[in-house]
Amino acid sequence: MNTIPWLKFYILYVIFFSFSFNLFSQHDIELQQNWQVYHGKGEYDKAIEQAALIYQLGENTENNELMALALNWEGQSLLKKTKRAFSNRKEAKKLFQQSLELIASLDNKDLRLDNLRRLREIADLEKDTNSYAIYNKQINEVENLIITNESNRILSEQVNKLGGTLEILDSEKSQLQNKVASLNAAQIKAELLIAVQKNYLDSMKMTRMQDSFELATRELRLKEQTTQLALQENYIQLQSSQRNFFIAIAAILLLLAVGAYFRFTEVKKYNIALNTKNEALIAEQQRSENLLLNILPAMVADELKKHGVTKARRYEQGTVMFIDFKEFSKIAKLLSPEQLVKELDIYFKAFDIIINKYKIEKIKTIGDAYMCVGGIPEVEGSEPKDVVLAALEIQGLMDQYKIIREKEGRPYFEARIGIHTGPLIAGVVGSMKFAYDIWGDTVNIAARLESNGQPWRVNISETTYALVKNDFEFETRGIIPIKNNNEIGMYFVNFPSNYIKTKAIA
Repeated sequence: MNTIPWLKFYILYVIFFSFSFNLFSQHDIELQQNWQVYHGKGEYDKAIEQAALIYQLGENTENNELMALALNWEGQSLLKKTKRAFSNRKEAKKLFQQSLELIASLDNKDLRLDNLRRLREIADLEKDTNSYAIYNKQINEVENLIITNESNRILSEQVNKLGGTLEILDSEKSQLQNKVASLNAAQIKAELLIAVQKNYLDSMKMTRMQDSFELATRELRLKEQTTQLALQENYIQLQSSQRNFFIAIAAILLLLAVGAYFRFTEVKKYNIALNTKNEALIAEQQRSENLLLNILPAMVADELKKHGVTKARRYEQGTVMFIDFKEFSKIAKLLSPEQLVKELDIYFKAFDIIINKYKIEKIKTIGDAYMCVGGIPEVEGSEPKDVVLAALEIQGLMDQYKIIREKEGRPYFEARIGIHTGPLIAGVVGSMKFAYDIWGDTVNIAARLESNGQPWRVNISETTYALVKNDFEFETRGIIPIKNNNEIGMYFVNFPSNYIKTKAIA
């Protein structure tokens, strides 16, 4: 009587447990189906959520295989996501490794093989050759184990069939013994003959079955050997491919290094040649600029370089100096053309040195005439006093040349100098060969003063005299007519002769 309530309780417990197990199984199947649907549609975030629920279910039921499967599915969905591919791949790698750890003690070769293949795929993407080789080796081992297990299963089935056949034979033997006990001598003899023939046939069948079993065993061994050879060949090919790959990489790197070296050498040569050309261009540019500065004032040259043209300017107080040699034609007849040009070059170069010292701008030479001007192009340039000082120093230089040439018995030049201060126009004329020139009455008056002067003297106008009268001693010379019925006074400039000679010698 006391056992009945306990029996009822046990029956209810079994029913409840079975019902709960069915609910969990149905929920498990539903979650798996949901994961497959979401994963197939490309909704990988939802698929990952389903995999997480499956993992939680496996954890609650302490089902390591279900947990390992959920980790595998979650890793698959992570690999399919395109955003943050690198971090997803890294997380998936951890999930596949955890899945392998969970089924380490379980006999689920398919899941183990899938995890290893996924890890090998990740190693291939990450160019991790060592990990790739390790996973590839483990995959081959699992595949070989699967093949071996399948072979063992087939052999086991065949052994079971043989065992069943032996049981049938034993049963038939027992039936025959019972039958023999109930038969007479003639019948026994006939039955024995039949049994002998039947045993002979059965032994023939048994022999054929043994032969078939041995043949199947040999075929399985041959397949195993063929599989091993194929695996070894694949491994050798993999090593050969890796070796060829590294050789190719080394060859490419060597070619790149050689190419880079030759490129560097060529670039270096090109840079040296370019620097040489640049230096030559800079030197040529400097020579051109120096030549331009010898032809034009610095301000005008800069304006011409910047704009390509230069405009004429008016100066209210320019001091023009004219220098001319007396009886030049008479002396020229005593010299050859080469000697004449050489003599003029000596004198004019000396004049250039003196006027540069006083910041006077040389304008031009016309035959034996030399013209320069002070006070342009910069207003802050030379003053009338500087032009007069330069003229006195030039006359002192002429005196020195006279002494030297008299000692050598050679002809010498005598210079007349005229100076006038007044307004003038200065600018560049021409477009092919630039020439800086000055125009105006001031130029003409300076030329008149020079022609009305005397050798070894400096003849200045009354305009210039008014500007320098406190700096020198003078001699009044009267007046001369100039253009437009006008007249202008003239003065000789006196200066201590010893000072002039000293300046000239310097």
